Amino acid sequence: MRIHRLTAGRVRGPRRSRGALRYLGRDWSAETMPVNAFLVEHPAGLCLVDAGQSVAASVPGYLPRWHPFLRIARFELEAGDEVAAQLAGLGFRPEQVRWVVLTHLHTDHIGGLGPFASAEVIVSEVEWRRASGLRGAIRGYVPKQWPATVEPRLVQLAGPPLGPFRASLDLVGDGTLRLVPLPRHTPGQIGVLVGEDGAGALVGGDVAHDRAELDALEPELAAYLDEHGLALLLSHDDDAPALLDLRAGLAVSRS
Repeated sequence: MRIHRLTAGRVRGPRRSRGALRYLGRDWSAETMPVNAFLVEHPAGLCLVDAGQSVAASVPGYLPRWHPFLRIARFELEAGDEVAAQLAGLGFRPEQVRWVVLTHLHTDHIGGLGPFASAEVIVSEVEWRRASGLRGAIRGYVPKQWPATVEPRLVQLAGPPLGPFRASLDLVGDGTLRLVPLPRHTPGQIGVLVGEDGAGALVGGDVAHDRAELDALEPELAAYLDEHGLALLLSHDDDAPALLDLRAGLAVSRS
């Protein structure tokens, strides 16, 4: 198998980390974070984990400014940074993607979903309920971004527990592509365990910003990754290429 990191631009937060002034959106941090998605070349088909952001999000007025959460993120990307465009650079078309697994439904994970209408788009049922309707909008989701042509497959992770995970769901039946719950960032967030012990990775969405934060917030999960030799691939971690080291049975692209 091969995993490719696809970075759909960068996101910039406010200079102030606390206080009401950070919501004014006029004093941006000098630091940015990547918006990562990951493509898994699995023998059973291509699996895209998250769809990144749309270039439209860099245009003022696209994201609703009334919501506090959406006032403290400035997305910076061009059309060629979208996930679908990056797939072309790898020699793939969106129609070739068999699964799109959305770790959760925040704007920087679903913004680039439109070109993948022919894929099986997998969402946690808990996450879908939380993101829907007026309550979803109040929570900071952007329901209008969901493409009308995409019908999600809502899943409950009803498979057996696995290490620190209370349940799991085996997508292909051989244990090399398993969905697991990661409810810290949102109650319905899920991750994807790719590959096998010593030759695999956890694509963990926003369970943490980086490995150091995971060690502090989720020590049991961090210990499990170390015990089983699994790389940790996160949505906003600049170290993702370094963590995608070559392992037996798991080739890696640092794109």
